[in-house]
Amino acid sequence: MPTGKWLLTSITGAVVLPALAVALVPAGSAAGRPGAGAPTVPDRVGEYSHLTGPVSSSPPGRAVALFQHGFGVEFLDFPQAVVVGADDDVVRRVDVAEDRAGGETQGDPAPMLLSPDGTRIAVGDHDTPRPDVAVLDLTDGSVDLLPASDGRGVLPLAWSPDGRLLAFLSTPAPTNPHGGAPIAGAVGLLDLETGRATDLPGASGVTTAAFAPDGSELAVQHSAAAGGALEVLSLDGAVLRTVGLPAGHHLDGPAAWSPDGRLLAVSTAGCLSVGGDSSSGCGAPGGASGNGIAFVDATGAGGPVPAPLDRRDAGPGRVLGWPAVDRVAVLVPDGVGGDVDDPDRHWVTEVPLDGSAARRLSAVPTSDGRYGVGRFQLAAGLVADLEVREAGAVDRGRWPLWLRLAAAVALAGTAAGGAAVVLRRSRPRRPAG
Repeated sequence: MPTGKWLLTSITGAVVLPALAVALVPAGSAAGRPGAGAPTVPDRVGEYSHLTGPVSSSPPGRAVALFQHGFGVEFLDFPQAVVVGADDDVVRRVDVAEDRAGGETQGDPAPMLLSPDGTRIAVGDHDTPRPDVAVLDLTDGSVDLLPASDGRGVLPLAWSPDGRLLAFLSTPAPTNPHGGAPIAGAVGLLDLETGRATDLPGASGVTTAAFAPDGSELAVQHSAAAGGALEVLSLDGAVLRTVGLPAGHHLDGPAAWSPDGRLLAVSTAGCLSVGGDSSSGCGAPGGASGNGIAFVDATGAGGPVPAPLDRRDAGPGRVLGWPAVDRVAVLVPDGVGGDVDDPDRHWVTEVPLDGSAARRLSAVPTSDGRYGVGRFQLAAGLVADLEVREAGAVDRGRWPLWLRLAAAVALAGTAAGGAAVVLRRSRPRRPAG
């Protein structure tokens, strides 16, 4: 019969080792995948899950999409910042965006923007005493904090096509993403290679921006209070031209510029703001408000432009990328042009500019309407080569730390209970009488 000391040591190991294994050992992949071959998008994105692990502990590699899943309005509906892998069925939570969110976001992740090649995410802050931009590398989980212009709010606006420059919005006071109107501020350019930020003179009162396809120009949309003009600037801030806008329209977003440099997408959706954010009461970008997407001549020469997109095919906005010069990718919300018997999803859709039939690429589920979808973005530089693949089992990486610790405690408690029974049974019984 084993001694009491040996038995106690064995039981302690049986309790502690499984608990440590649950807490520390990965459940799924823990290494970023290099981009190899054509980028892909699953025909159905994974459902909302509390088991999805963070980028910091399980880097996913390059991503094809970034979005907010959940709006915090239902029980256990905690908003998540989610990236979807471009090379495999990988889904992760962008914990740096969730961690940088303050009370002003009402639980939503901080303002965030996916790079054109899908390898990085720029994350700002609505209210910070030390304005900077967090640049997350999805291949290794590292984060660089790069100082921005003085102010209290820093919000990413647009990436240059080569990923070297980031246009950001700086505001002197904290910003409110639920204030009911697009956020406006001064535009700065952050050089990701040198870490140096510079202000663009005259680019104030701006709400949205988009780089030209060659990266040499920046289109900026001024707020209504600043005159509402759509201007094209050089990278030193000089105004090159003003682009005429249809009444009630504004620059559609960071992916608004066509690959040939000829067109800019514009929209009437009144809620669109920086970095794909939406304002209070407006719902997600691509939601039910607004009248759709139109186009203007980016060159200022007054050339012909396509007709506005049919709202039944493209929804009310916004452009996520350009598969070709004559096609755009958009997110069409549930209930707009979708199947009546399947309203619980949004659709990433490819829409030709000539009015021919649209093609659905990927479903983004709302889990029977319980978890909203907002701020949806595609890696704009991957869209032209994007292929659709059949979705498989989702790799969610390591469980979130709180869940691993809870599981470890539960396992340890169960093992300890069993150990107590073994110890009681192992004690020698005293003879009767």
